[in-house]
Amino acid sequence: MTAQRSSGERTAFVHQLKVALVGMKPPVWRRLVVPSDIALGSLHDVIQGAFGWEGMHLHVFEDRAGGRYAPRGDLDVPVFDEEEAGLADVLPGTGDYMDYTYDFGDDWLHRITVEAVRPAREGEGEHAVCAGGRRAMPPAEDLGGVWGLAGLLERYADGERPSPRLVRHGGEEWAEYDGLHDEVLAGLYEVGFDPVAFDPAELTGELAQVPLRRAVGTMRKRHGEPGGRQVPPGRYRCECGGLHPLPGGAGPLAEDDESDDEVSLSDVLGAVGLRLPAVRLPGETELARAVREVPAFMAAVRLGHWCGGGRELTPKGVLRPKLARQAVEEAELWRVDPDGWGDAEERAAWLAKVRSAADMEPLALPWDWALDCGFVEMEGNRAYAGDELPDQDDDAALLSAWQEAVAGATVELSLSFPALDELPGGLQPLRELVEEAPPLVFLMLIAAYGLPDGEWLAVDGFLTDGMEGLPEGPARRLVSALLIGQYHDTAGTLELFGAAEREGHEPPATDAVLALLFDGPDGGMRGTPSAGRFRLTTLGRSGLRALLVAAGVPAPVIGSLAQADARALLAALPAYPSETDVAAEVAGWLAARPAADAAVQVVDACDGTEPADALRRLQAPRVLAAILEADRTGRAKAVLRKAALSKVTGCAHAAASMLRRIGEPAEGEDAWGLEWMLVDGVLPFVAAGEQLLREQLLAGPEEGRRPLEQLAERADDLWRAGHPHAGEVLGALADAVKPVDKALAKRLRKAAFKAGSAK
Repeated sequence: MTAQRSSGERTAFVHQLKVALVGMKPPVWRRLVVPSDIALGSLHDVIQGAFGWEGMHLHVFEDRAGGRYAPRGDLDVPVFDEEEAGLADVLPGTGDYMDYTYDFGDDWLHRITVEAVRPAREGEGEHAVCAGGRRAMPPAEDLGGVWGLAGLLERYADGERPSPRLVRHGGEEWAEYDGLHDEVLAGLYEVGFDPVAFDPAELTGELAQVPLRRAVGTMRKRHGEPGGRQVPPGRYRCECGGLHPLPGGAGPLAEDDESDDEVSLSDVLGAVGLRLPAVRLPGETELARAVREVPAFMAAVRLGHWCGGGRELTPKGVLRPKLARQAVEEAELWRVDPDGWGDAEERAAWLAKVRSAADMEPLALPWDWALDCGFVEMEGNRAYAGDELPDQDDDAALLSAWQEAVAGATVELSLSFPALDELPGGLQPLRELVEEAPPLVFLMLIAAYGLPDGEWLAVDGFLTDGMEGLPEGPARRLVSALLIGQYHDTAGTLELFGAAEREGHEPPATDAVLALLFDGPDGGMRGTPSAGRFRLTTLGRSGLRALLVAAGVPAPVIGSLAQADARALLAALPAYPSETDVAAEVAGWLAARPAADAAVQVVDACDGTEPADALRRLQAPRVLAAILEADRTGRAKAVLRKAALSKVTGCAHAAASMLRRIGEPAEGEDAWGLEWMLVDGVLPFVAAGEQLLREQLLAGPEEGRRPLEQLAERADDLWRAGHPHAGEVLGALADAVKPVDKALAKRLRKAAFKAGSAK
């Protein structure tokens, strides 16, 4: 997370974090600015100081992929050493988050969210800085977690003063209290504790006394991923910086699969090979404003806050009728349907007649959503505010909660095909036909994602085209009806979320499937309901993007990479379909840093020998060309000359290749550098198979040489480059070109043998 200047100075980067104590109402949180390369073990020290913990208990960090980080030897489960893990390795970008749990008895859970990654300002980077926060923290060790602390603060707010008893022993006397809670409560009165008061400057002064430690830097060596980003078995790190399951459940995670037949998001995305266009999205503030205009979602949020420290439930798990009426009024649940429930007198009269919360219509939808989203949790005979409940005034938290909720609904509805369990038993061929149907509703959402703003998707045509290949007949029409029913369920829910809009749709009847089977004298169909047209709102596009990014699909947002590191920039560029958009993104990235620093970062991002590393190097010339054009000092070119002679695998080759492109080859450059880059350029496409690789080789400009001709020119020398994947690449090339040039295939096969012998 540093950039080397030509003068030898280093430009440090910092992470701005929001650390919130989960479950506290009102919220308790701290905004902390720490060096990006701080070790997680040192971040533990900072969090301890920020919340007044005393380090008396064990702790663990856990990222969103399930990777755990703790002191070596502390826990009996597999963990990474927190002193070897850098913050920027685990949480590389804005929006990333992880959890920190302190005291496995009280389970104080802290959510750590990255709000920004940026160059350090004056006074930042040498020690932790508190840039904001909310509410003070009393001494809370061993109080029993957030519920115990909430009870203590409630007693304090009520003015309850515990009565000590006087103890005499050995000529001394002192006051003793009935328990720790009473002792802490008495202490709050002694110091005049103000739960609302919080001074970031005062905490910054205290944190200045906490020494910071950088990660020791062994994670790259231990786990074999460039850049020091540790990857647990069975996971991969995508362009979003997050860790995700390998497609198909590869690795140890496959043991967690409940069913081999279940359709997974990674299976779908892997099958279709998504390449999404770059889109434009408004900022967090505007998106959060749109979330606040979604009636059903905000009703669920308000209901969660209304439940607060607990509301009584009946044995059937619903609110007591009196409490349910209060919830409708006090949490303003009637706003879900203001036309039907907006009149206060009529609403009160109707609610007074209802004897069960289960029949209280204004409560039904917000209650279900609050439970599904984790905004309300039931324990025993009471309902409490859930751990996932966001602060209504926190834009980032509110938007994140909405995105998680809509992502869960999207996957559940659009990938779960309607069951046929209730149909007659002689329909096994029909069940097999349904199983062969592609996940068209989810793919429809992807198609809508890529539409220009304001354009609609014709759903009927999309679903019909998507079933091409399925046999004609009644069974196919039944599958069509099932798909339309699935579409209406999905689209209707997304409309409630404020994520989509529909026009011209005709919802199917409840018994439409059975009617399609048996209506008509010949058992045929009378027709299927219309699906009309569909489009995502801007808010919906942001929610679907969050889901796709979490699943490892590059989903670029134009203008979002200005503060990203070069590795993220190079990894994202292949997903941009337009050179205009690429140029705009690169220009924005360059505007945020000096040209020489930018050159250093791009060259450094070209290290490594795996296919993903090669794919980044393929994008490097586009960025380096823009850097050289913008550089007025000549320092960027000097960076390339120095890097070309550095012998650092990948970095040296990328720099030397760029110098050759501009006609200024580096002196002393490796004699086989061009051959190395040719092998490297093919490496990312080897896994695509012979046909696609052959198409890549045969493609080319109308004028000029095709890649196949360039390959033929140097085929006999490619093995000399010393590329670690030369044998693999040359063998794949031989198989790909054999149908079109057997002589060249023979030369490549011979070169592949030499490459293997040279190892």
